[in-house]
Amino acid sequence: MRQIKIKSSLYDYSVQFVDDVKKQIEQLGNEGKVTYVIDQNVYRLYPDYFSTIEKDNIYFVDAVEHKKNIETCMDLITFWQSIKLKKNWKVICFGGGITQDITTFASNIYLRNVEWYFFPTTLLAMSDSCIGGKCGINMGELKNQLGVFYPPRRIYICEKFLQTLSNADYINGWGEILKFSLTEKEEFYEAVENEKQLIPCPHINDYLYEGLLVKKKIIEEDEFEGDLRRILNYGHTFGHALEAYSHNTIPHGKGVIWGIDVANFISANMGILDHDIYMKIKELIKKSFIKEEIIVEDTTRFMKILSTDKKVKNNTVYLILLKELSQLIIKPVEIDKKLEDLFKRYLEETHGYYCD
Repeated sequence: MRQIKIKSSLYDYSVQFVDDVKKQIEQLGNEGKVTYVIDQNVYRLYPDYFSTIEKDNIYFVDAVEHKKNIETCMDLITFWQSIKLKKNWKVICFGGGITQDITTFASNIYLRNVEWYFFPTTLLAMSDSCIGGKCGINMGELKNQLGVFYPPRRIYICEKFLQTLSNADYINGWGEILKFSLTEKEEFYEAVENEKQLIPCPHINDYLYEGLLVKKKIIEEDEFEGDLRRILNYGHTFGHALEAYSHNTIPHGKGVIWGIDVANFISANMGILDHDIYMKIKELIKKSFIKEEIIVEDTTRFMKILSTDKKVKNNTVYLILLKELSQLIIKPVEIDKKLEDLFKRYLEETHGYYCD
């Protein structure tokens, strides 16, 4: 069984690549009292996996972005109180990033933390958020304003869950894989660039494994988002702003891919990134990931949203920019008319690129 072990100042934990979900559920149940947090769609799509679990021991999550809030977390805690959950129980979570964030936050604050275990069921959660322990809960239109660091004790990745993903959800997960492929090893990016079948991808476990190894190395050196871990935000600054600008109609992974393209444009125009490398990655993005142009009509509103990013200090945003394949840098950039004009140029040039 393929496994990744992660060292943490909180406690060490692991990722296991598994084939038999029911067997893992049974083993966890044999270890003591358990309860479940399950995305209601996952429960509907995979009834056989959960056939031995009593429904009154499951909290079902409506995994939509506007439910990723403190009210849902408190509702989950109320459910745990109703079943008299104790600190020695295990919480077992099935779902994507929204279900994960809700479970992470609630597990951390209830009884000063209860153990939880995670079966990510989306490519996005498998490729990135399942390790690192970071969660974010939204407040109003603003994303991830509340959060904690509290990793699961064990993560189980089973690619069978990907069989029911839509093409859009599959692309959503590729955003983080693309990010990791540009973070450390040039060979990783070249493998992605040359992959002939992205959806479904016959080599997806290999890409997941390689991407998680990249993230493992970073979070073991910088667990709580100091300078080094900030490079994991490559593509996220503009990507998060796009998500908020679109009222979350554009999903996270697609936003990250677009944000990578914007960051690369800025880097190339600052003389940091070779223009040919920028265009090489842009061609891959258009060919494989974002085949239709993303429109931003109100750049003033967009920049206002950008200014609320948690990485902004004194009206300066710390952009993660590609210097060359497999090398990222952190660049402080003032949020001003100059940056807005550069962003407008990106939109104009990209419009022409997609119209050709």
